[in-house]
This record gives sequence, structure tokens and C-alpha cells, in this order.
Amino acid sequence: MKIKNILFFCCLLLVFWTEAQETGYYGRRVFLEIDGQGQIPLLQNIFGERKGYVSGKGSLHSSYNLLDIAYRASLNMAITESVGFGLEFSQRFYRVNLQSIDELTRNFQDTGGNMITQYLNARVAYLPIRETVFMPRILVALDDSRIPCGFASEIGVGYSLIQFPDRDLTVETVNPGESSVLPAIKKHLLDPRAEEFNGMVFMYGFRMNYPLTKRILFHIGFRYQYALQFGKKKFRRMDESEYWFSAREIWSKVNLRRQLGIFSFGTGLTFTL
Repeated sequence: MKIKNILFFCCLLLVFWTEAQETGYYGRRVFLEIDGQGQIPLLQNIFGERKGYVSGKGSLHSSYNLLDIAYRASLNMAITESVGFGLEFSQRFYRVNLQSIDELTRNFQDTGGNMITQYLNARVAYLPIRETVFMPRILVALDDSRIPCGFASEIGVGYSLIQFPDRDLTVETVNPGESSVLPAIKKHLLDPRAEEFNGMVFMYGFRMNYPLTKRILFHIGFRYQYALQFGKKKFRRMDESEYWFSAREIWSKVNLRRQLGIFSFGTGLTFTL
């Protein structure tokens, strides 16, 4: 009787051991992650820029630059128990303050060779940004966890496409008596050559996946991101552009905003397939 119990116990351990060595969550190696991400861009507000303006009720109101949210979807595969590979698509929405003071300035040479210098005390609303990222990434399980369940770190390098979904920014003069010039200002506010930018994102993150059912897990984590932006020299400088904000100025403002938005927090669901 004792021998039968011992054999039964050994067989039971073998079954559990075999199941534990199965790659994936309950044998499912492919999994889909969907989540939302966000951050409060403290570094941008502390070091990068002053308060800007948002449009509301027909006028501009002073506001901190707090908008920074994203959604993300990734298709992944557990290669081994502790290593996974995935392809990720995400879109991030944030804003850029184009002004350092409540003033518009331009200094350019017209077609006749004359140097034109103009300035006006005016306020301009934040410039909305939509950044689309395509990123391959690697997941590595931590503390005896198994992909995709438990603790894991993630590393990725992605391509970024930075676009401006709304270029019709609200402009408001400090002196109400100068409001008649607003249509002409808006016509030449943003250099059309700054239609979109592109760059790269280098990402390192830490996450925890907690199982809810045999097919669904809840995940939560944070990321550190370093942003690199391409093509600055191909855009016109302030003295080469008749627009109040040259393409080079817009490029520099967006680049600074991306570099200071380095930490993000995210949560969502993981579905095994």
C-alpha cells in the first residue's frame, strides 16, 4: 500500500512538473496585450516650458501642459518559458507650447531681398501632437516568472511618426485693439513644411501580469523612454521663413517635449490566443 502511495505521489509530481515546463500560459504561446498609458509631464512643466494656453468658451485660458495619454496594442509570442517577442503599435497624444513669452516674432527676407522684422504681443494655444510608434520588443521574465505571467522586463526600439492633427491654433492678441490682424497672422502662423516629423523611441519597462482567468491576465507597469528625432537640418530656420513659427522652431519644440516625456505608466489586459 505504501509503495502504491509513493508511486501515485511521484506520478502526481511528474504531471505537475511536466505542466510547469510547458511554454506559454496554459500552453498558449501567443498573446495579445491592449492597454492605456499616460503620464503627468512634470519634467516638461518644471524644466521645459512655462504655462501655455488652451482654448475654451471663445478665449484662451492659462493652463499647465498636463495632457499626455496613449493607447497600445501588441501581438506577442513566448519563445521560451522566460523570453518572449512582440510587435507593438501605439498612438500617443500630447501638446507642445510654441511660445516662451506672450509674443510673436518673425524676421525674414522677402522676394525683393528686403529684410522684414515684425513682432506682436499675442498668445497662441498649445499645438496638439499625435505620435504613432511601431516597435518590436523583447520580454524577459523575472523572479522565476513565466512569460506572459508574473513579473517581466521589456526592451524595445521603435520608429515614430509625429503628426499635427489640428494646425488651426487659436491666437489672441494681448491688446484687444489689435485683433483685426488675427486673420493675417493665422494665415502665416505655422510653416507648412513642418507637416510631420519622424524619429525613434528607445524603451525599457517593467511590468506585472496577474492572471484573472485561464485566458485573461491583468497587467500593470511603467516605462522609461528616450526619444530621438530626425531631419532638423532640412527644415527652414526663422530667418529663412516668412511664417511666425518656422519649421526649425517647431522641430526644436517638439524634440524638447519628446525628450522630457520620459516616464509613463500603463495598465490593461493580456489575452492568450
